Amino acid sequence: MKKNRETKSIKIGLLGDSGVGKTNIINSILNVKFNEEEISTISSYKFEIKVILKKENEVNLIVWDTSGQERFRSLALKTIKNFDGIVLVFDVTNRKSFENISNWLSLIKENTEQKPNIILFGNKSDVEKEKWKITKEEIKQCVKKTKLDYFEVSAKKNQGINEGLSYLTNNLYDKLEEKKRYYTTY
Repeated sequence: MKKNRETKSIKIGLLGDSGVGKTNIINSILNVKFNEEEISTISSYKFEIKVILKKENEVNLIVWDTSGQERFRSLALKTIKNFDGIVLVFDVTNRKSFENISNWLSLIKENTEQKPNIILFGNKSDVEKEKWKITKEEIKQCVKKTKLDYFEVSAKKNQGINEGLSYLTNNLYDKLEEKKRYYTTY
């Protein structure tokens, strides 16, 4: 008989420029039909789901969709203070969103108390390669420089998202367990 375990909560935020597909990524997680006409998020909102991890542990995953628009950025920055993990999203067909990765990383560093685990999503990977504004080599260099784990994803085709989110959530759970072990030994 399995003993009852405490269900941990893990807070994750999606950050990135406006129009990179953060809301559609969340819709993909929730199995909501893809919407080409998705309007920009003007604030931030969250949803919660129960997730079963690799070792059959259950977590309450709290995911925040934040606005990428400059005028609402202060709202996004208020919500990221206590994120355990961050999915930083850029659009492979939008060079500016890729160039702004370093700006987002600086904002995260300046506005978080704890050091969140961060992964990088290159969204819209389903688009033909000729329409990409960033080369694979540039992405590779960015990943090497930032030391972020990278996932090519497509919210439209629901590809790569679950793998990236599962990777991040399992790592965060392991980190929480390690912290718990550390504090219970002292």
